Amino acid sequence: MDFSNSNSGGGNGGGGGSNNSSITGDWNFVGMSAHTYSSVTVVEGGDQLKSVTVSDYNTKNNSGTVKITSTQFISTNLAYSIDTIMNVKTYLNGSLFDDTDLPYVFSAPASSSTSNYTKINSDSITIVGAFGAPSGPSGSIPTGPVGVKISWAGDTLLLKVASSFTQTITQGGVPATLIGSVTGITKLKRK
Repeated sequence: MDFSNSNSGGGNGGGGGSNNSSITGDWNFVGMSAHTYSSVTVVEGGDQLKSVTVSDYNTKNNSGTVKITSTQFISTNLAYSIDTIMNVKTYLNGSLFDDTDLPYVFSAPASSSTSNYTKINSDSITIVGAFGAPSGPSGSIPTGPVGVKISWAGDTLLLKVASSFTQTITQGGVPATLIGSVTGITKLKRK
């Protein structure tokens, strides 16, 4: 399966930065950037309490490798850290009563995983698994399926993810609704 950039002309014309390489092969993980959003809403005793958390980050201390086959992303010893500020707004019955900036510091220990993917078209795939799902301050992100757009920046493969989810959780024994979204880019350079 070849995920070549869709440049339908033959030959090696001056594509000015387009990369006609297949995504299959061995890669170094060079970082991730993301915008995350989450809201948790609890209704109790006729009152609605809603907390909205937003963060933006670029990972640091990136390490690890990724092997991309025709059907899988196989990551080995993937690790990174996040050191940024998240904004938390809290609303009671729709009125803002707290707006706070808090540190968001997180270190993802080295981990290895295998995520399956399927080709949608020349620049889109769907991944099922943990690969490419940026971390958010509200906790883990569901592991798929997630749509990924493929593009290039010079020799760097960019895997762009935009995903959202809604789930019911428990906050202090009270049912709550969690809504989350993540827009992120995972960056890989060929070994």
